[in-house]
Amino acid sequence: MRLDFSKAPLKNRAFSEKPMSFVDEAPKTSLSAIIDIIAIETGNRIAREHWQHKQLQNLLEHAGQRSAFWRERIGVKKIKGISLSDLPILTRSDVVKQVETEGSLLPSKTIATSKHATSGSSGTPVQFFVSEMNSRYNHVRSVAQYFMEGRDLTLHNTVCKPSLGKRTEGGFVVEKASGWLGALNSVFKCGNYKKISHSRPSRDLLFKELAKDPIGYLVIQPGLVESLFYDGDISFLCENGTKMVIPTGEAVDRSLRDKFVVAGIPVRANYSSEEVGLIAIECRDCPENFHVAQSNVIVEVDNSDSVVIGSDRLGKVLVTHLHSYATPFVRYDVGDFATFSEGCGCGHDGPVLSNIYGRKKRLIKHSDGSVSQFTMGAGRILQIVKCDEYRVRQTALNTIEVEIAGADQLSTDQMTALKSLFRQRAGDEFQIRINVVGNINWGSDIKRLAFRSDVW
Repeated sequence: MRLDFSKAPLKNRAFSEKPMSFVDEAPKTSLSAIIDIIAIETGNRIAREHWQHKQLQNLLEHAGQRSAFWRERIGVKKIKGISLSDLPILTRSDVVKQVETEGSLLPSKTIATSKHATSGSSGTPVQFFVSEMNSRYNHVRSVAQYFMEGRDLTLHNTVCKPSLGKRTEGGFVVEKASGWLGALNSVFKCGNYKKISHSRPSRDLLFKELAKDPIGYLVIQPGLVESLFYDGDISFLCENGTKMVIPTGEAVDRSLRDKFVVAGIPVRANYSSEEVGLIAIECRDCPENFHVAQSNVIVEVDNSDSVVIGSDRLGKVLVTHLHSYATPFVRYDVGDFATFSEGCGCGHDGPVLSNIYGRKKRLIKHSDGSVSQFTMGAGRILQIVKCDEYRVRQTALNTIEVEIAGADQLSTDQMTALKSLFRQRAGDEFQIRINVVGNINWGSDIKRLAFRSDVW
């Protein structure tokens, strides 16, 4: 093993100028946490799993002491003898019940907590509490991935994030900062940070903004990429310095992945949820295989109520968040389906998820009980009708509702072409209902997912 900073982009004044010290306290704390995370996630598997087991015991002890809800779930068995499989699965309604009746399980006077909620993109929003430690971990774990993979810290970080705020001229708002490493900005040379909060952005103006600075690492929803590059030509990204795409919010369609491969832009997706943060991160060497973030979660896949998509059998993803002391998430059903394995083809010795199709509400349910994945690139729709945005919903076992916003009234030929396109993707048994609207009512769905099924 070699720990070497000879190639790290250290600043000339990276180290402390105080007597009897090496690195100032804030960056030292951040760097120490990064090293801890790397040691846990890449080190000895037995040591890692022992640590996880002890963290689980700590969490259950805490929950049992402060919550009647959790005392009932844990039962009379001693915590030291409890395995995850001894505990019931935690549902969204369970979380709602615990939060409404008991609130946060952390004393706010000693540990800062705040209330958060899911976006509601795949159902009713769930409110829960998080601690200040959760926010710190999420940032440090994100930065740790750059160190683990040896990514270039000097590249800019460009984040395109959907917003439900009032639509502005151009459809987006830009925030900039010098550096994206937090406390480590004082130690390492680092690219700038740009956040673009958008709502139905103007394509031309957004391109103009993106071209102002080298893009570097591009964090973006695949749906936005498809709508911006509906003609399939993503050369703009290469010409403007995109070195990696980090898709967020939804899975990347295989055809879109292929475009990035041809362009020489690596794709490195994160699998996460609002409730627990990072769950897994895509393998650098084996695309579409995700290494579980074991410094944050324990993941199980429950195959008792599995579904079959193509040749793959998928089970429900259950997540135990080891740092969820404000609102415990133990064996939480996040609503996703995936396949579980104990290792990766790259040699990684740890649990791996694949075939992550996301929330079941993103899968079409057929009248015969079968399910299928619904994929529809914006390019195919925009070839038929120019529009600002669209939404597709399965509202019944035989009905697909389509909303088209920002377009003129559709012609008969356009209607026919769209219905044919959606039947190709969903199935001939579906009635396709298409409505042209001024604006789509997204409600609290900040992710603005292009498709969801309401029949689950």
